[in-house]
Amino acid sequence: MAKVPTELLEDGIGPLSIERLEAGLRILNAPDADLKSFWDANVATFRQTVLLAMRDTTDALLSPTISLQWRAQFERELDSLIKYLELADRYIAERKRLRGMKLTLRHSRRPTRWRPRSTE
Repeated sequence: MAKVPTELLEDGIGPLSIERLEAGLRILNAPDADLKSFWDANVATFRQTVLLAMRDTTDALLSPTISLQWRAQFERELDSLIKYLELADRYIAERKRLRGMKLTLRHSRRPTRWRPRSTE
């Protein structure tokens, strides 16, 4: 993987190495995987990796010597990367929103009446 300029890193979070990506995929494929905890711990790194892949893909698309076949392939990949970035951004936004919520009990023994309430 290419060296990442320091200014591209967010809070010291770098892109995933092949080894970390493979380890993450093994964790995600485990039958007892705690997906929420996994994504809470890794979404920022995943997002950074997607951003770097987008940069590399757009650099390739800017090449004047790229064939039409490769151009079409890279454009499809860029579309997928944009969707992954949007998904990561939504996850991060939802996680931030939920941090502002707390569970309150409204003097009921029925859990259906327990509702989160915004602390804002």
